[in-house]
Amino acid sequence: MDDSVLQSSLLSSPNWQINLQNENLSKSTTAAYEALKKHFIAIHDLIHCQTNDVIRMKILSHFFMVLAILAESFTTPMIEQDINPNSLLVDTVMNVINEDYSRQITGTMIASQFHVSLTTLNQQFGYTVQMSVNKYIRLVRLLNARRLLLETNKAVGYIAGECGFASDKTFYRNFKAWKGVTPSAYRRKYAQYHKNDTRYF
Repeated sequence: MDDSVLQSSLLSSPNWQINLQNENLSKSTTAAYEALKKHFIAIHDLIHCQTNDVIRMKILSHFFMVLAILAESFTTPMIEQDINPNSLLVDTVMNVINEDYSRQITGTMIASQFHVSLTTLNQQFGYTVQMSVNKYIRLVRLLNARRLLLETNKAVGYIAGECGFASDKTFYRNFKAWKGVTPSAYRRKYAQYHKNDTRYF
């Protein structure tokens, strides 16, 4: 699960400012803390059960309840500010990502490199390319992984590392969310056609 799942479920979440430290607790806030505690304990207990589809569904149900409680009781919307577009910054960062995607780079690291906050960098990317910087990094990695799947016989695990994914599992999860099938299944289905025609990939 990544930020795209949260943003698709709760459209306001990119604009959340979460505050869990409240010295003046009301009855409703105290109840919200207790509800959070209950759901976190339930998640903890379920994680230690033998995993199956039902258990995963129960974990997700508690997880989404946590999000709902945070949204309802512990968040305030940040004041939206007019964006002053900085296309030079976005273009430069995109070039860095396109060159260094195979390394373990993150939006936070890149923001630090360019001496801006991650919030500012995400605002600039959102204005220019309609996605966060971390989502752009993931897309570049996936596009290059797809190219290697179709154009080479390299092992899927090797491609995952070559394209900057932290683990095979992370690669499989992101690729399947992107294309609807596993990397291996995608290769079996499309590699034979790729040499002759790349219009459909």
